[in-house]
Order: sequence, then C-alpha cells, then structure tokens
Amino acid sequence: MTEKGSKEEYTYQVGKIKFIVTPVYKENGETMGDILLKLMLAELKS
Repeated sequence: MTEKGSKEEYTYQVGKIKFIVTPVYKENGETMGDILLKLMLAELKS
C-alpha cells in the first residue's frame, strides 16, 4: 500500500469524462493502464 500522506495521482480525460486515479497497490496486481481500460469499456457499455 502507499505510504500515508502520499499525493500520487493520475488524471485521465476521455471526452467529457475525467478520471482521477490514486494508486493503492504499487506492487503486483493490475497496471494503471489495465484499470483505465476497464473503466472506459464499462462506460461505453452503459
């Protein structure tokens, strides 16, 4: 997990939708790109 007080954030904008992502796990698990792709695909299906 990230350390307390960590301000690491990633901001992505797709059309009118803005995603602000704060990583929780830095090791193991899905990459930021994988997570963002899943969010975008879910939005397209709705």
